[in-house]
Amino acid sequence: MAIEGLELHHGQIEEVTAMLKDLSHQMEDTMEQTATFLTQGLGHELKGDLAVGASDFAQLLHSADEEMKTDIARAAAALEVMHGLLRDADANGGNLMRNY
Repeated sequence: MAIEGLELHHGQIEEVTAMLKDLSHQMEDTMEQTATFLTQGLGHELKGDLAVGASDFAQLLHSADEEMKTDIARAAAALEVMHGLLRDADANGGNLMRNY
């Protein structure tokens, strides 16, 4: 007995995991560029409360960046573990169906 149309697309899961990592790096770069602009570029032109606000926001970006990297790394690792489990289940299911 065969189950038609049942297929797990492992390549798509691998692609999504790679995209998640790539987009994470792009977000990190953008946040770093923004923080640098606030503190070194625009920061030299701002005075008083605006300078303090720009500096505070740059520090917030740095903190958020570290949290984001940790969260995305955990998410990518979880996807990889889930994919391994799905790959194993797919192989075991295929073996069971061949032996049925």
